[in-house]
Amino acid sequence: MKNARKWISPAIGAAAGAVIVGGVWFGTYIVHGSGSVIAMVGGKPITRSALLAETQAYAGASMLEELISNQLIQDAAAKKNITATQSEINQQLAALEAQNGITSDSELTSVLAQNHMTKAQLLDQIRVSVLEQKLAESKVNVTDEEIQNYYKQNKSSFAVPETRALSDIVVATKAKAEQIENDLRQGKSFAQLAKAYSTDSSTKAKGGAMGTFSEAELSASEPAIATVAFKLAKGQVSQPIAVSGSYEIVQCTAVNPAHTPSLAEERSAIIQAIKQQNAEAEPQLVAQLIKSDKVNILDPTYSSVLTQLENPTTTSTSSSGY
Repeated sequence: MKNARKWISPAIGAAAGAVIVGGVWFGTYIVHGSGSVIAMVGGKPITRSALLAETQAYAGASMLEELISNQLIQDAAAKKNITATQSEINQQLAALEAQNGITSDSELTSVLAQNHMTKAQLLDQIRVSVLEQKLAESKVNVTDEEIQNYYKQNKSSFAVPETRALSDIVVATKAKAEQIENDLRQGKSFAQLAKAYSTDSSTKAKGGAMGTFSEAELSASEPAIATVAFKLAKGQVSQPIAVSGSYEIVQCTAVNPAHTPSLAEERSAIIQAIKQQNAEAEPQLVAQLIKSDKVNILDPTYSSVLTQLENPTTTSTSSSGY
């Protein structure tokens, strides 16, 4: 089955960018006037009106398609009381940033600036994308039989591996590690010793608590620790482990056995997955929305846009990037 989750396209400067660029240029055109000069080449002017004409010729139709599609989606969502929450928008933004290797707000701002976009404009594009996905999903009815079949066919993907809650004490020398090991044998508190002696700044204040991991997760970052930790019984403490120029003592504080959630536990997630999997693509959704929301193209230059939106399978459509 296809991956049910649908994210914003990582190509930030694609059609969504074209729409924003067009909007920015047009707004500047209105403010400064058609005759304003924006560049000089050998004493000859390049005017804002010439730039706008080139922009319209290059991407005018696709921008208009996108603007009409966005308005149709927002109108239909409003009629059904469908909204995009800030949490949903932030989740989409985080996915987009991850797909593009963006790790900070300043980095995002820089990438957007290269595409003549602001963060506010990008967030609005994401908001419309969330509305579009919700609208498409709202048209999908899911039966009990489909839910049961999905669970049976994908049961292995629901399996949850064994996880363990772990704590650590990290020290610089083997002698110090052995001293702490002896203190533990005498019944001293692991958490108190971690607070007193550990050099691991991320766990020291928490009494050494590292968190809960599967063996695969821990092996990806700390293979030597994972090998030892997943042989410990609950409450058991390891011998000192040499790791990257230091020594680490690990305690297993909890063992959560591997298990497979029941259909009842996964029912909501399965319904959502089926809806996402069977939701109409944006071009087909927009073609349906046009039938109930009047669209008039007043400029004959763009008369073909309506035909393209009404017939996405027989004529080319704009690439929205969503």
